[in-house]
Amino acid sequence: MPTRKPPSAFKAPSLGVLLMGKEDEFSFEHRVFNLTGAITLIILAAFLVIDLLIAANESTLLLVGLMVIQVIYYILSRKMRKYRSIIVSYVIVVYTGLSANYFFNAGIDGPTLLLFFTTLQLALNISHREKYVLWLILSLIIPGTLLAIELYIPGTISGYYKNPTEKIIDRFGCYVLSTIYIFFATSSFKRHITAQQEREKKRAADILDYSIRLRAFFESLTDNFVLLDRNMKVLYFNKAALELTTTLYDRKIEANLNIDQFVHESNKESFYYCFNTALSGTAIAREFPRVYGTKETWWLSSFNPARDENGEIIGVTMIMKDITDAYLYKLKIERKNEQLEKIAHIQAHELRGPLTSVQSLLELIKDEYRDMDLIYTRKLEEGLNRLDEKIKEIITLSSVDREEL
Repeated sequence: MPTRKPPSAFKAPSLGVLLMGKEDEFSFEHRVFNLTGAITLIILAAFLVIDLLIAANESTLLLVGLMVIQVIYYILSRKMRKYRSIIVSYVIVVYTGLSANYFFNAGIDGPTLLLFFTTLQLALNISHREKYVLWLILSLIIPGTLLAIELYIPGTISGYYKNPTEKIIDRFGCYVLSTIYIFFATSSFKRHITAQQEREKKRAADILDYSIRLRAFFESLTDNFVLLDRNMKVLYFNKAALELTTTLYDRKIEANLNIDQFVHESNKESFYYCFNTALSGTAIAREFPRVYGTKETWWLSSFNPARDENGEIIGVTMIMKDITDAYLYKLKIERKNEQLEKIAHIQAHELRGPLTSVQSLLELIKDEYRDMDLIYTRKLEEGLNRLDEKIKEIITLSSVDREEL
């Protein structure tokens, strides 16, 4: 009886995934922005509670407005995935809100300057490097301008604390919440960096393993393999190529050497043509003989374009294969075919003449003795016809073989 598989238990996403989004759907900066938006909402809610406790009415209204704006930005980022297009406006809105909070929340006596520092960290965390200078300038100019306004126009500042307790609650609450934000942001970066380092280690190990297996493959080849750059300089070669150059050229092939040092003058023009053809993106091969001492060796050189991971041609791979045995076998087969063709010619043409003569004589005999029933002439005619058919078959097969060759 077949057993029924129990339904797989539903795994609820973690709080971090709910707030930031999945790693395979959002970039790291995007996820940090989402996390920052969620933490900012919590911080603003906590500030709202603090302002309610100390009866800072103007600051309370400002915080409510900032919370509404923060919710809108969080929805745009987390749900609608509009991240890059809202970063600059988001940071500017935060700086604007902090500037207003500076006037409504006791100026330099309040916690706003600490929030400017926290905002700078936020801006650096969620934006690209080209915006860093902008955020640094704003984080210096805006607080400096606010301090100058308070110094020369002190009447613009309101929301002073009624007693030291309110001041301590506001400042310490701001410090605690800023510390919490820095903790979460730093820990997120730490996890990201650690995970990235692990991925890099795994990638490096995979590359090393792949290179070892690839090197083992090329070293196991009996053919001579050489990788050349666009200027014909040697990038890589296998053991067979090293042994070939050492044995036949009395010089070891080495990296960064120009390969034309190992190309015979009689083959250079053809070699350059094949190299440039492969460099243009077309594979090409050529056969050529070389005489070493008293022995003639036939080579098959294959040239193929070498590409990087982006498909760009970075050089040429050259494989040289000793095809002497195969070439000699090919010559042997060609000679046998020539001999067979001669035999077929003899059978088809030199036998054809006598056969035709006999057939003609037979016709004369039949005409002369047509009133007689000559059984031997009939049998002779049948035999001659069969022989004629065989000769025609030989001619046909010979013609087919020549067309195939």
